[in-house]
Amino acid sequence: MTNSGQLIKIRILALALLGFLLSVKSDRYFPLPENLPEPVFQAFLIPYTFSFFAAFIIFIKPEIPGEIFSFLDRFSTIRLTALIILVFEAMTLVLLIVQGIRYALFGYHLNIPITVIVFTFIGIGLIYLLFWDASPEILFFIVLLAYIGTYLLSIISFPLNSQRSDMLPLILSGCQSFLSGATPYGYYNIPHHLVFTYLPGMWMAYLPAAALEVDPRFINLLGIVSSVLILAYSAKGTRNFTLPIISVFLLTPYLQYRHEIYYGVPFLILSIIFFLYSKNRWLMSSAVFGYALATYQFIWVIFPFGVVAAFRKWGTRKAMVHVLTALAFALIIILPFLLDSPDNFIKGVYGHWLFVDIPSVNLSYLVSLFVPWDLMIFVQGIVIAVIFGVSLQRMDPADCWGWMATALVLFIALNRVIQVYFYLLVLLLLVMHGISTRAPSEIPKTRCAEQEL
Repeated sequence: MTNSGQLIKIRILALALLGFLLSVKSDRYFPLPENLPEPVFQAFLIPYTFSFFAAFIIFIKPEIPGEIFSFLDRFSTIRLTALIILVFEAMTLVLLIVQGIRYALFGYHLNIPITVIVFTFIGIGLIYLLFWDASPEILFFIVLLAYIGTYLLSIISFPLNSQRSDMLPLILSGCQSFLSGATPYGYYNIPHHLVFTYLPGMWMAYLPAAALEVDPRFINLLGIVSSVLILAYSAKGTRNFTLPIISVFLLTPYLQYRHEIYYGVPFLILSIIFFLYSKNRWLMSSAVFGYALATYQFIWVIFPFGVVAAFRKWGTRKAMVHVLTALAFALIIILPFLLDSPDNFIKGVYGHWLFVDIPSVNLSYLVSLFVPWDLMIFVQGIVIAVIFGVSLQRMDPADCWGWMATALVLFIALNRVIQVYFYLLVLLLLVMHGISTRAPSEIPKTRCAEQEL
């Protein structure tokens, strides 16, 4: 029978595999040639896709592999995490070098002296973790410094360029329009012609950066660091599992090397919701969930499962207030912009995505062999409805993050537009699931038991 310490390590290993797969695949066809025929590319993705979903299932149900991972007993949790991080940091360094070469025409130039300094200190920290019996707090401290160091290295070395990634440049353009008194919803030339696609809660978080002319990536850095700190110090139980699993998530190479995405904002909001849920602050969590709904479209997918958890956790009356409060807050933020420019708002937030096909984890491609692309949204709706129906009967409130992760991973995999960074949100939900659903048998009863992990 698999012991509790081994279950913890299996989850850490499964999360590491998920992060590894996202980092290996990366964006578009990389590392495969861009001129590869689509069917050939999708054929290459089939084993990748099945591996990704297998790792996802193992994380949710770590008891499934049985004694296959018995070799993990040779490693302490801290040393296993340190070994994973060592591989991740090597991958991150390679990705930063490749990025500097690949996008040199966009002004990318990796600062070699700073790179040497940053990764030398990271290496020293990892050697310490591998050969000395470090505490989870020291592990997390080293990981936090490593993430901050690599992210600042990217800010120093890689300028924002819309030809590399138009996300933050487009958000800044919308913020500048708003600060000048105009609606942000419309079309921009940055330099390519593009409609504004972000919900108000997302771009409003970047208003300070636009107003002060500060690099918006500092907002991301603050959001992600705040997010993991909230998760690290608000979770129940010991930190022997919490801090290692957060560390593996934070140093996922893809999350480190994609310095120009906007996920710091939804990460922080979801972490605040996680904290408020765990503390039974149901009314405050309702308000924050409302802001989340006004921030990112994928939150719409997971919100119904938060509602089910609210019904089971707080009862019918409080759950109804929870729903109404969240929707009210979302509408207060969204309605002024929707009513001001309804056509451009709907085109950007929803309509724009109907005409873009970017498959990556290729479940959607396989389904499209039998279902027309235009009907894929109905397939997504049916899948989410089925999961929602099952959750009504079986959800444990503490397990709502796992239900959210399951719904979201399938929704994304069946989407017409699949960017690899979408799956980072799934990884965050898995971390929350892992922290919140530890069985009593997994929580060490004594100080000695903690040290054995």
